Amino acid sequence: MNMTKTNQMNIESFIEHEQIKGELYNLCKLNRLPTGILLLGPEGCGSFKLGIKFIKKLLKIDMLAHPDIHFLFPLPKTSSNLTVYYYNKWHKFLVNQPYGSLLDWKQTIHSENKDCKISLEQVEEALKMINFKSYELSYKVVIFWMLEHLNINAGNKLLNVLDSPPKQVLFLFIGENETLILPTLKSRLLLIKFNLISNQMIEKYLILKFHLSKKQAQYIVSISDGNLNTVFKILNQKETNPLNIHFISWMRMLFNLKNQIDSLLIWCSQINDWNRDKKKSFLLFSLEIFRMAHRYKYDKNYINPFDHYKNFNWKQFCRYINTKKVSLINHLISDVIKGIDRYYFFFFHFLYLSFNLNQILFNPIN
Repeated sequence: MNMTKTNQMNIESFIEHEQIKGELYNLCKLNRLPTGILLLGPEGCGSFKLGIKFIKKLLKIDMLAHPDIHFLFPLPKTSSNLTVYYYNKWHKFLVNQPYGSLLDWKQTIHSENKDCKISLEQVEEALKMINFKSYELSYKVVIFWMLEHLNINAGNKLLNVLDSPPKQVLFLFIGENETLILPTLKSRLLLIKFNLISNQMIEKYLILKFHLSKKQAQYIVSISDGNLNTVFKILNQKETNPLNIHFISWMRMLFNLKNQIDSLLIWCSQINDWNRDKKKSFLLFSLEIFRMAHRYKYDKNYINPFDHYKNFNWKQFCRYINTKKVSLINHLISDVIKGIDRYYFFFFHFLYLSFNLNQILFNPIN
């Protein structure tokens, strides 16, 4: 199927926030740009992607690797001589994963289990840059990615700059968690909030852009739940979804638990070695599968998330699900997720969760 450039743009508009994009572009046209703009929205909402498009339009450039543009992003505590290494990684990440999460970035720089922050040193470096004469662009731009991970000292330094901002400098901030952003900093910025793209829009986009069948598109939508980061990860996977595989393995062990105790202990130990974000992702994914199974039981036309798996009997699995069981499972899994942030002993909590799930799933509960 051949597409004109106009048609291609129309397809892309399905997953872009057209109203917000129009508001940002109008700020350019009317020359009413504030010193600082905060684009705030959940992972995979496309706020960063739209922010990048906005900067390109403002500066009338195609690439953001430019001496008048400075990026700040969370980094582990390390020596300053690794800055070039991180910038090279960052620009590749920017191109390859514009919807990427903090966990994706940590994996890119091999810092999954490290605490990453935007440091005072990074902010001071950016401030030096904006004090120099512009190289060739109309604005100097400083882009903060994951503002909620800004170091306190760095935040205080930034406040002083925003109170007496230099001319022709734009600060663009990208954030996900409003409660973790310094209130005094947020109050000095133009706040623009994003929601996740609707499932209907994503489904249409997948069918038009990638020529997927309606069933394939619905499958991806059901797993991603509006998160474009997840959508593109599924599309880019050459093999089956690893979370699906982990879930299937888990359920098989629970189904035959008497003969699988040793396997379960080994498997729990492997899960225990995952970083916190990956543990959360798997548990949230599992929770969503139980909810989907409950809905499927009463609506046979609903999505089967394991449609492409020949080695998992989805219909048989759904027979073990009912409203009471899903309520109990939701409570149990939610408690374990909360425990991850409290640094509980995850291995024992996950093992206890597994034993409880075995009792709930494979015993009559009405």
